[in-house]
Amino acid sequence: MPTLLERQRAVRDWVLAPPDMAGVAPLPNTGLHRGSTLGGLAAVLADTFPVVRRLVGEDCFIALAQAYVRHQPPADAPLLRYGAGFPAWLAGQTVATRLPYLSDVARLEAAWNHAYHAPEADPLDGGALAALGDAVEDAVWHLHPSHRFVASTWPIDLIWRANQPDQPDTAVDLDAARVRGDTHVLLVRPAAEVLLMRLSPGAFALLMALAAGLTLGSAWDNALALDAGFDLEHELTGLLAAQVFCGVELS
Repeated sequence: MPTLLERQRAVRDWVLAPPDMAGVAPLPNTGLHRGSTLGGLAAVLADTFPVVRRLVGEDCFIALAQAYVRHQPPADAPLLRYGAGFPAWLAGQTVATRLPYLSDVARLEAAWNHAYHAPEADPLDGGALAALGDAVEDAVWHLHPSHRFVASTWPIDLIWRANQPDQPDTAVDLDAARVRGDTHVLLVRPAAEVLLMRLSPGAFALLMALAAGLTLGSAWDNALALDAGFDLEHELTGLLAAQVFCGVELS
């Protein structure tokens, strides 16, 4: 007689199998579990990727979400961050040939979801910064734990903003937007709301280096390598006002 674990695995495999490959249900009424499981997990993905859902349409998104659930079912609970692999998987689907920016928009939404559910942290204390004095360039600056970086050749920030619930249906001029160059985005949640900030290439390089543990001086060198006119004081003023940092210390 099968053990309870074996029965559970049989039900799981049957529920997640494509309908034309499922075979006979392992237990009576198992079909009810298929609908509720696929529908529930697809709803989780819909909550995480509302812009992707709006871009492809309801029916297409449900089909994509259920296909992804079969490809990559949840490995653990809770489901707050389920779908982390959805953007990369989406890039290989047929719909991505019609909407080549779709996967990058999904990466932006996954980053937003991470930032929203990240731990809290107090913003950088101005007194700690002032205490460093002239040694500030030798210090390591810690970014808020909610931070996430996303870069794309597409104007994903404009696409994301244009497809928010409070926005009217407006088209983004992709050709005109791409003249600005690649898009570099920082997402961070120092308070109640997630901030989506478009950065210059220099500021993006600076923050990436700081996140990797480099000192401010070394990170500044990285920024200058991309932009010889990079204004460190101006960029730091804006980043400090946005409460992007939560600590600073001498290395």
